[in-house]
Amino acid sequence: MRKVLTLLTVLLFSNTFLTTPAQAVQEIVITEPTHRLSDGVFFDDELATKLAPTGELGLLIYSPSRGIKSWLVDPATMSEILAMSNGYVISDGWEIKDAQISGQEVAKAWLAQFLRVSRNEKISVLTYGNPSKYWVDQLLEKQITYINASGKISLEAFLGKATTQSAFQNGEKQGLSKQNVNFLNYAQRQINLFSTLVDQKELLSYQLRISQLLNPDIEKNQLQDLIRDFDKSITQLRNKLKITKTKFTITSSKEELPITLVNDFQSPINLKLSIRAINSKVVVTPVEQIKIEGNSKQQVLLPVEVLATGESSLLAQLTNLDNKPVGYPVSINLKLSVISPVATWITSAAAVLLFVAALIQSLRRVKRRK
Repeated sequence: MRKVLTLLTVLLFSNTFLTTPAQAVQEIVITEPTHRLSDGVFFDDELATKLAPTGELGLLIYSPSRGIKSWLVDPATMSEILAMSNGYVISDGWEIKDAQISGQEVAKAWLAQFLRVSRNEKISVLTYGNPSKYWVDQLLEKQITYINASGKISLEAFLGKATTQSAFQNGEKQGLSKQNVNFLNYAQRQINLFSTLVDQKELLSYQLRISQLLNPDIEKNQLQDLIRDFDKSITQLRNKLKITKTKFTITSSKEELPITLVNDFQSPINLKLSIRAINSKVVVTPVEQIKIEGNSKQQVLLPVEVLATGESSLLAQLTNLDNKPVGYPVSINLKLSVISPVATWITSAAAVLLFVAALIQSLRRVKRRK
């Protein structure tokens, strides 16, 4: 009897502490290349198809499984599913058309099912967009910590629970042309420049977009379209801080020209205005540091002195406080319809000389007559 009890005890402890193959942790990765343009508009409806119960992403959460699961989730993919669940449109070439309502419902159902099946399981966060490790090291080495933190915060806000940062890094190398690499470096430089002026949160979408475009599963021909689209987005970023192009007719030797500066960011900005005349017909007085409130326009009076008539122009450029240019330079055309002080002095001197000469000539005639 004692042997039987011992055997039962051993079997009980064995079932308690040993994990059967069915209980092995199953790691499930949820990631998908972007299906949206930089402005958030979807360029196809493939994501809705993949979220269906029989789709690639649907099978991951709708298929029954008895094992313990561990989830690796791309916050960029989750962000696009959330956007789809809130209603969306699809860009078809130059037209934007309403998406099928079924796509929105499919996304809502997928999200509800995911929350249900992952409620009591571990969730780890992939780097936003699941980018190629090779290009992250080349292009985003200094930004990756911020990108990871942002993705983790956004995913936790949706899940309503804590997550861990995954150590997984996408080892596949994406095929980027030299032109693409140069552009992405240029885009990153622009983000870095504006980060010296505005709150970093206002630049987050641009930063995350670079990471998202480095996903090696994006098809090559599609990548080129997405790069061109992002190029337009960076142009819009640079135009958020600008000088209104204008022209002036100056009729006096000294004037103050009203230059309009535009700040389309929400943050108030401290900056400088760099001005250079293209010729020596005018002299420009430098402007001190300027503060522009968020989402506003402001006029700055620019003192100029005219030295000669004719035409000239000023090359105006906004800079940060370290004198690094931001935005685009603007040419301000000037029509100079005024006699300068130098010209007036020369004309007056010539008139005096002529008067003296005439007076001397008159005195000589009087002497001759006598």
